[in-house]
Amino acid sequence: MNILIVGAGKTGSYLAEQFSKDHTIAIIEQRADRAAMVRRMVPDATVIAGDACEPDVLERINVSEIDLVAAVTGDDEDNLVVAMLAKLYDAKTVYARVNHPANYWLFDKEWGVDVPVSSPQLMYGLIDKDLGLGDLITLLKLKAEGVFLKEITLPSRATAVGKTLREIGLPPNVTVVAILSATGNIKAPRGDTTLIASDQLLFLVEGPLEDSVIRDAFGVADADLIAGVDPAVVAGSAADAADAGPTAGADSIIR
Repeated sequence: MNILIVGAGKTGSYLAEQFSKDHTIAIIEQRADRAAMVRRMVPDATVIAGDACEPDVLERINVSEIDLVAAVTGDDEDNLVVAMLAKLYDAKTVYARVNHPANYWLFDKEWGVDVPVSSPQLMYGLIDKDLGLGDLITLLKLKAEGVFLKEITLPSRATAVGKTLREIGLPPNVTVVAILSATGNIKAPRGDTTLIASDQLLFLVEGPLEDSVIRDAFGVADADLIAGVDPAVVAGSAADAADAGPTAGADSIIR
């Protein structure tokens, strides 16, 4: 694979050193001393001392033949500009480092970013994962248009309690991908998996789907939904659903 790394700081030089073992690496670094250093560290890599925000510098790499671009400078603005230019030159996949979490929302496909990487957000997600599948959703950043994650927790009065997944009539565009039990164990969903009260089910939904369809399939009454939380928030994005958070005193929600 042909990989272009923009920025030869600690992150960029580490990536270059690791990926050079199995891939063809090109590096662009604005600081001449850092460029010289990474040239010594990764002698097989193509190293250019220059500003990757300048189109003529990118043209020296022939970006259209690059399989993956990693913009990992310490400046968010530079990383966004590199991502946008790389896509204009037909780069296939662009990873971009997010230095300031407040800028995360800018790093999307409109700016040419396929995968934004924010260390603070990743650390938050990993630390927070023990709270349940609702927090796991924040770690799963699905990029495909029209694909969503939804979650439901089964109250004791749900008609699905005691039944197997095979007995639940789900639409063909809904797939159960994980079940978190009340004890904290994650189960791989199978047709003969028996559902019990307090199970949290995580779904992958392809295309539009009303939340009531899932509620009705599992026999969850509106009265069992968490007060004050609109289940439709998940239709927009999984991250928005996670932000809604659980409310004490009730035991069922689709997010």
